[in-house]
Amino acid sequence: MRYLFTSLLIATGISTAYAADTTTAKSPSIIEMQTNVGTITMKLDWINTPKSSENFLNYANKGFYKNTIFHNIVKNGGGYIQGGVFNAQTSQPKTTLDKKPLVPIINESSQLTKNLAGTVAMTHSSDKFESTTSQFFFNVTDNTQFDKSSTNSGNAVFANIINGLDIINKINNYPTIRISGTTNTPSISPAIDCGFSFCLKKVIIENMYTSEDNPINSFTRVTVNGTGGKVTSNPAGINCTSTSKLGSKTCVLSKSPDSPVSLSVTTSKGYEFRGWSGDCQGLVTPLTLITSVTDTTTKATTPKNNNCTAAFAKIGS
Repeated sequence: MRYLFTSLLIATGISTAYAADTTTAKSPSIIEMQTNVGTITMKLDWINTPKSSENFLNYANKGFYKNTIFHNIVKNGGGYIQGGVFNAQTSQPKTTLDKKPLVPIINESSQLTKNLAGTVAMTHSSDKFESTTSQFFFNVTDNTQFDKSSTNSGNAVFANIINGLDIINKINNYPTIRISGTTNTPSISPAIDCGFSFCLKKVIIENMYTSEDNPINSFTRVTVNGTGGKVTSNPAGINCTSTSKLGSKTCVLSKSPDSPVSLSVTTSKGYEFRGWSGDCQGLVTPLTLITSVTDTTTKATTPKNNNCTAAFAKIGS
């Protein structure tokens, strides 16, 4: 990592000429980041960091973050998990959005927003006023060294984690490996020995979903990757099959969180089920999901969303 003062800088060596296109965004507040090890839900701070929130939402809505990895984890001297640029399959940084170079936005760091544990902040590639692009990081610990001060430009905190801290801690505790495709500094990524697919050997952002507020009902979203199988739900609502033309398909079931949801897998002749990722893990089918969580202290029950991906492929492929 390169540092200027004590701000967290982009570690890829990508020119600051690249950054996000600045389309005008409305204001959904909640983003669910589906990774292959679980969902992280965050709430954007439109009051203190409107440009950063719009920038992040723009990347998310246009699919820029899909199939990117968390490429840098620092556990000593301030814990954080950095992502938002490296393609999972090629290990190369993405440099365009809508086939155009990425355009940097201003650094909105201020003394009103602190890099505390459980917050999300933007990185920047230099101490220039405009050098923030797609990369972000989760603060695993309090990182006051990234706060704005008289000697430090700081990193803009644009969101708070409202669910999924357990997933962030899980990612932070994985062993790390060096991967190719970086420039000036080593990049590291969690290595998960799943035994069959490259995409499960790194922690990957698979999808992002947005909403105005926390849903009253619980949602189960199933994405089917590959062909040769389908996923159905009990209660009925999900009947999801991917075709070779689609490549992948996503189905959604919304219901009151008063009873669990069960997901079943059916494979076609000559194909096999390669496993669940996201909030569903392993090869179990039917798989029963928890759709609500009760706080042991307050006894309050809140909906729990589940974002799951099912992978199918030809036997022997």
